This record gives sequence, C-alpha cells and structure tokens, in this order.
Amino acid sequence: VGTGGVKEAFQGNLLLLAGRAVQLAFSGDPLAEPRRAGIVSIPRADIIDRNGVLLATTVRAFALTAEPRRVWNAAETADALRTLFPELDRATTIRRLSDNSRQLVFLRRSLTPSQREQVIALGLGGIGFEMEDRRVYPQNTLAAHTLGFTDVDLNPLSGVERGLDEEIRAAGAAGRPVQLSLDVRMQFALEEELDVAARASGASGGSAILLNGRTGEVYALASWPRYDANAAGSASDAARRDRVAGDLHELGSTIKPFTVAMALQEEVTTSGELFDLTRPFDIDGSLIEDHDPVPANATLRDILAHSSNIGASRLALRLGSARQRSYLERLGLTSPASLELGRNQAPIAPHARGRRDVAGLGFGYGLAATQASLAGAYTVFTNNGARVAPTLVAQAPDAEIERTVIFSPDVTRQVNAYLRAVVTSGTGRAADVPGLAVAGKTGTAEKLGPDTATYDESRNFSSFAGIFPANDPRFVIVVALDDAGEGAAGGQVAAPVVARTLRRIAPMLGLRVEPRPPTR
Repeated sequence: VGTGGVKEAFQGNLLLLAGRAVQLAFSGDPLAEPRRAGIVSIPRADIIDRNGVLLATTVRAFALTAEPRRVWNAAETADALRTLFPELDRATTIRRLSDNSRQLVFLRRSLTPSQREQVIALGLGGIGFEMEDRRVYPQNTLAAHTLGFTDVDLNPLSGVERGLDEEIRAAGAAGRPVQLSLDVRMQFALEEELDVAARASGASGGSAILLNGRTGEVYALASWPRYDANAAGSASDAARRDRVAGDLHELGSTIKPFTVAMALQEEVTTSGELFDLTRPFDIDGSLIEDHDPVPANATLRDILAHSSNIGASRLALRLGSARQRSYLERLGLTSPASLELGRNQAPIAPHARGRRDVAGLGFGYGLAATQASLAGAYTVFTNNGARVAPTLVAQAPDAEIERTVIFSPDVTRQVNAYLRAVVTSGTGRAADVPGLAVAGKTGTAEKLGPDTATYDESRNFSSFAGIFPANDPRFVIVVALDDAGEGAAGGQVAAPVVARTLRRIAPMLGLRVEPRPPTR
C-alpha cells in the first residue's frame, strides 16, 4: 500500500535499517576450515521429522592422507590424484606431498567408500586414509536452511545443527535421535510453492513458515533460493541465507491487525465507530494516503479489508507511543524469535520519537523484524489473544505450553472476523481456499533505495500472514517474497502461494477443502 509523504519522515530511524539488515543477514554463517588438528569423532545424533523421517545422520567416511617421505614422485602422484579429484590444486598438492618435515598431511576430506577404492586402485606409494565421520542430509535441499550443516570435523555451523548442538551431542551419546516438529510432506509442499512463485515473480528471495498456533510447533520453514546441505561449501551466500529467522524487513500492513486489536483492547475505539478516510491524513506536514480508496463511513472491518493506512494511523495516534510500544514488545516484535537455530536475528526497533513515528508503526513502517517473529505474533489469533513462542522441537501431547496473554478473547474474535473479511472481500482474496476459511492480512512494504534516503516504489517486500480455519483458528502461515517488483503487492504474489500450499497440506492436517470446479 502507498504510504505518501510520511515515508520520508521516517528516514532518521530507517537509515539505521538500511545497510544494517543486509549486513546482519549474512553474518554468523562461516564455512570454516577444520578447527582442530587431526580428526576427532564427535557423536551426533540422527535428526528426524515428527513422523520419523530421517533428516540428518552421520556415516563413516575417509580422509585422503599422505606420508611425504614415502611418496615416490610428488608431481606424478598429484597428477594421478587429480584424475579422481580435479578440484585439487596441482601446485599446492605437489608442495604438500614434498613436505618431508611432516609425517602426515591431509589432502582431501570426506571420501566415500567408492572413492577410497578408486584411490587404492591407483597404487600410489605413500598415499593412505584415515577414518572419519561425515554428516549427511538424505533429503538434500529439503529443509536445508532449517537443518543447517557442520564442517568436516562435525562442528555445527548453522541451523538446528548449531541451535540444538548440545541436545544433538547428548542424544548421540545416548543412542537416540532428535525429533523436530517439521513434517517433510508439508515442508516439501511449502518449498515447492515458494519456489514456483519466486521464479514467476522474479523475486530476489522468499520465505515461508507454517506452524501450529496452539503449540508453537513449526511444521515447515522455507527460504528461497534453496541449496543442498550436503554441498553447503559450493552454495552461494544468497542460497545459504536463512530468510525466515535471519532477514529483517519492515512488516508493512501485516502489522495493522495488531493496531486494530490494541485500539479495541484499550477502548479507544469500538466496533461500531465510523471513520471518514476519504482525504489524506496530515501529520505535522507529512501526508498519509491510502493506495486504494476506502468507502465513506468506513468501519474497523473496512480499515483492515481495504488496508487503510489512514485508519491505522489514526488508531495508533489514539494509543500513543508508550502503549503501542508495550504491545509490540509483548507480541515479540521487538526481540529475536526463539527458534532453535544457529541465529535468530534481533529486530531493529527504535522507539517512536514523535507522532509521525507512532503513525508509521501503526501501518507497518519504522520497525524491521523477521518473518519468524511475525508468525509468533500471529499466534495470538489462534489462542484467544495469547501468544505462543514458535519452536522446532516436537512437543509431547501433554507438554505444558507457555502462553502470554495480550488481548482478550472478545477482542481477538472481533479482529479474526475482520481478518476473514480481508480474504472474502478485501486485499487478500487470492488466499481464499473454499471450504477451509482462511483469514489473514496482506502486506506490501516499499524498501529503501540504494541511497538509503528514500523509498523505492519498484522494490517491494510483499507478504501474507494468515490463520486457518477461521471458525476455529489453529494454524499460522506466513509467506513473503522479496524484490517482487513494482506493483507486486502481497495480495497478488504472496496470497496465491498460501492458497496453493493450503490446498495441498489441508488433508495432512485433518482439514477438508472443497474440490476445484472442473475446467471446461
């Protein structure tokens, strides 16, 4: 949605958001060289999904070694090895094979048994092997960002490998697996639909998360582009980038339902209040405008269904900075998500400094958070107003779930009805799935341009945050596409991903949808 002249008013706060979000997105994910001399076996447990499907395991492998004093001809030996491993640098290999000051040198790690047999067949003097363990991800690209990877010495570098490192080691020593909340069937559907949408829209990146809003269990977590966790070293930084818990973006209009809920909870408005939103809203010389016209005598339902910046701004100003900040904190939008990953990026959440900042926060500008944090906040709409922290660990049926009460059940039911209207008659119609009753909110946030001083209308962060089924909401889904292009609003590019994904996974959740009408 358009934000009018007020966008420039946020530049003081948002200059901080500019390069910082990109810088942080790439930090903390080194592809390290071995950290210890020699090879040390570290017991790491298998990782399985909620249904027992193997996601990560440790297998026996071999390191290619040489005893320089026993190598007959360093150049000929190097050339022979390079017929099997062309990635070996010839000059470096010759130098290492000629280094008689060392008793043993390591030439290559993680050989398979087949590769070992091929080396043996060469009959090279002084060439040998050391047994080692190798971490393998049988599902290849599936859930790679969530699982993460280790280095050649099995030191965890990212994902749950790093976030649950202690648990994985303890489980390995005890001979049992670590069970995640992921469901590979839902993971596959979500990744596939995100991939199709990202390619079709020309997006630079994409993210999606599906979770049980009652327990916080994450069923699927997807970043795009994808990479193979078995070949993390050959993947680009962009491919390895975790865009769900590691990328920061201003949330756009997906924050408006919270603004409406805050206003109702604090009794600064009522469900029956009518608003005149036909003219731009002037705040200290900055104009706030709506992208599309909103009907005269608009209701709270209309503010959300038509994504009114003006309406959300007016409600935010009635709340004031202190109350608004308190709610944002309790919703988890000013602190990192709690997912058991190697890194949960902290949001950039400066305090509102004036009326324009408060208004901007009301419709989604001035705070940059992750999609994981947003999904956690949306659990309030599945728990009668209480927030649940997302988790990647499978929960026992009798597990005690910690809930933070934020809104009353009555306020939550009202806002849920408005969110359903967004899908039935508002900006989110493309997310509708007949028979499933999806509710949610679209979001389209313009990104700062290369000069970090103004917003670029051709660069959008387009998203949809939803709950389902609306009559008894239990699940949360968030989908976002980065740099989808000018005019690619959340309702146009993200909402359809939600609809296609939910059609596929509804039966897995015990939910029914109406069959598609036959094509003519």
